[in-house]
Amino acid sequence: MSSPDAAGSGGARIKSAASALLKGGTLVSEPCPKCGGVQVRLADKTSCINCGYENAAKGEQKTTTAPQVQAAGLGASAAIVEGKIAGLASELKDEKDTAVQRQKAELLEAYLRILEKMKALSAK
Repeated sequence: MSSPDAAGSGGARIKSAASALLKGGTLVSEPCPKCGGVQVRLADKTSCINCGYENAAKGEQKTTTAPQVQAAGLGASAAIVEGKIAGLASELKDEKDTAVQRQKAELLEAYLRILEKMKALSAK
């Protein structure tokens, strides 16, 4: 069973990831090398939403993108988040352990908030 501190740090990582997305960060298609979780990239730093693992991108070229390219990136990122929501909802349906249900419901809520913000940004 997880401690309140562990749940709090996970919530902080999710808020940090949402903030990074709002600042122009992107969801990374590769899973975290440590835990297999979802990663967010902002500038030269990639962070895992689940475990907090961070790494700096080495040798990658920085490019500035036009608003249309950024909007397309948001659409692709939104599709990834929608897939995560669908998968998590399916897992939640079959889960018997209420502690795990609560954890998955909280993650589902976080994904929904992120998706809502992404859709609001792409509408601008």
